[in-house]
Amino acid sequence: MLGDTLIAKGVINQGQLDEALAEQKASGKKLGEVLVSKGFATEAQIDEALKG
Repeated sequence: MLGDTLIAKGVINQGQLDEALAEQKASGKKLGEVLVSKGFATEAQIDEALKG
């Protein structure tokens, strides 16, 4: 899962993930979009995490 990968890499913490997941559920946006819009991660960090 993207959130777990970003936590493992030290990009975000559990609180940030929980906040982003709540917004994702409410808005229907992708998790990566929410994390970037909140300033928790950059697009480059999301891309790197998704590539594996």
